[in-house]
Parts: sequence; structure tokens; C-alpha cells
Amino acid sequence: MIKNIVITLFGMLIMGSAISQPGTTASALYNEGIKLKGLKKYTEALASFKKAITKDASYKDVLYQAGWCCNELEKYSDAIPFLQRAKQMTPREANIYLESGYANQKLSNYADAKADLEKCLSIKSDYALAYKYLGNLYFDKGDYSTALKNYKNFADYESDITSSVYYYRRGFCENEQEKYNDAVESLGKAVKMDDQYTDAFNELGYAYTKLENSDDAIKNYNKALEINPKSYVAMNGIGDVYRNVKNEVDEALKYYFKTLKMSPENKKANYCIGWCYNEKEKYNDAVPYLKKALEIDNEYVSAMTELGYSDYALQNYNDALKQFDKANSIEKTELSLYYSGLCYIGLKQKSNAMKMQKELDSMNSDYADKLKKKIDAM
Repeated sequence: MIKNIVITLFGMLIMGSAISQPGTTASALYNEGIKLKGLKKYTEALASFKKAITKDASYKDVLYQAGWCCNELEKYSDAIPFLQRAKQMTPREANIYLESGYANQKLSNYADAKADLEKCLSIKSDYALAYKYLGNLYFDKGDYSTALKNYKNFADYESDITSSVYYYRRGFCENEQEKYNDAVESLGKAVKMDDQYTDAFNELGYAYTKLENSDDAIKNYNKALEINPKSYVAMNGIGDVYRNVKNEVDEALKYYFKTLKMSPENKKANYCIGWCYNEKEKYNDAVPYLKKALEIDNEYVSAMTELGYSDYALQNYNDALKQFDKANSIEKTELSLYYSGLCYIGLKQKSNAMKMQKELDSMNSDYADKLKKKIDAM
């Protein structure tokens, strides 16, 4: 009898010990997950958080942490349900909207991401990361002006920025907004943090090209080529420096041809070679490269206009007009309208030439008066 009592008591002690062991309650599992998260064991942490949720589905902090871990593990689709439930339980917690916005952005759910991040900022207006994520969202959508505004807001609220990607994207936006001196500053920080950042060196080269600082432009493009000898952007960039800044067309051609040797389907190199041959008045030589650029991209307006110019110079007026008409149907430019007018003059079609002149006049273009003088001289 005594033996049976001892055994029973021993069994009860074991059961009591098991019940009190860490990991058996939602709270214990949550704490276990937090410890694992602190050790960067995100897969194991997520497993603990999921177990905690099975014990208490209304545990808001666990739901948030589970969503956070999913994001860290790049399981963005898995993160959304956790964070959605957390938002329903606590609709005024900025962190939850931040993580939800981040997950939606990664899933290209831009409308949901924007709504989440703006809600986050409505709760906490100085939340630096929310501005950064909004900047990234607009950057991905190609809205560089709005992206730049958000990147600047991020910098206003974050004093210690260590992300080279941030400075690269900010510099890229500044280049797009023609703020080249600002771009030089931002991109300089990017390459200081990461001296192997090819794209940042290329953007620096572009900024210096626009500032007509040919030496620094070529220096940065060459740095990009040291890191990646097959960087077509850098090779074309050096060609642009010689073409647009130094006015050395023959030297520019060397670099564009180097690009084509590595990548015959590079549309910019084909276009630029055609442009250079037109500049050298070698119009027949220009034509095949411009046609190749259009074969690669049949909506390449600059190539259409340049090919039209080649045909105009060769007095193939009807062929030229076909190219200018295509270009104008996509994007009307002063040059395409002006040379269309010159083609009509060449074909002795005064009324059509006058139509081009009127369109240029409506655009307040200086080409309107130039074309009118030629029409009057017919």
C-alpha cells in the first residue's frame, strides 16, 4: 500500500513538473520565441510563436511577432494573415501596420502597402522606417519625385543611416529630378559605405556627366568597370561623356562598339552609334544601327527620330516621314515636328509643312520661326 502511494505521488510530481516546464503555455511559448528571435533563430522563433497561437488565438503580441518573423524569413504571404488579425485586435498600433505595409510591398500589393504605411504614419508621424518603406514603394513604381520626398522625411527622423542602398536610391531619384549636385552627395555616401557598389558608381558617373565634369564622370564609370568589366551602363556612360560633354564623336564610338561586342542587343549602344554616324554625316552607316535599335524596341522614340533624320539627310523624305509619324504617335517632340516640316518642304507640300509649323507654334517652340522662314522661301 505504502509502495503504491509513493508511486502515485512520484507520478504526480512528474506531471506537475511537465505542466510547469517552459513552452507549455502561450505566455511561455511567447517568451521562448522572443529569446530565439534575439538569437536570430527566426525559423525556430516562428515555430514557437505558432504554437503559442494555437493555445491563445487572441494573443496580439504573438501574432505581431509571427508576422515579423515571416517577413524576416521572406515568407511575406504567410506574414499577412498574422498581421491582419493583429490589426483587427489592435487598430492603433503603428508597428503592426509597418510590418503589414512591408509585406504587401514585397508582394507588389502596392495599394494595400500604401494604405498600411500611411495608416502607420497617421498613428506615429515620426516613424522613420515608414517613410523609408514608402520611398521604396514609390521608387519601385517609378514615381521618383514622391520617392525622394519620403526618403528625405526618413533622413529627417533617422539620425544614423547606414544603408548604402538607401543612399543609392536617393541619389538615383535626385538624378531623375535633375538635382545632380544632391545626387553626387548621396551617391558619394553610398560608395563610401560600399566600395563595390557598381550601380552607385554608374549613377555617380551619370550625375557628373550632367554636371559636365567629364574627368570625375569617367573616373566613376571606370571604377564601375573595375568591379564589373561587363557593365554596359558604364561603357555606354563613358561613350556619353565623349559624345555629349567632350564632343569627341570618334572616341565615343569606340566605347559604344565595345558595348556591342559584349552585347549586340544593347539598344542604347545601337542608337548612339547611329547618332554618332549622323553627326559625322555618314547617314548610310547610321541607318542599320538605328534600325537594329528599333528592332530591339519598336517604341524607341529617339531612335525613330534619328532614323527619320538619316532618311531626311539622304532625301528619302517619304521614309523619313514614316519614322516621324510613328514617333509623333507615341510622343510628339519639337525635333520630329520640325523635320517632318522640312520633309514636306522637300516634297513641295507647303500646306502640310504649314501644319507642322502651326503645331510647333502651339508648343511655343523656337523651331516654329525657323520652319516658317523655310516655308516662306519655297
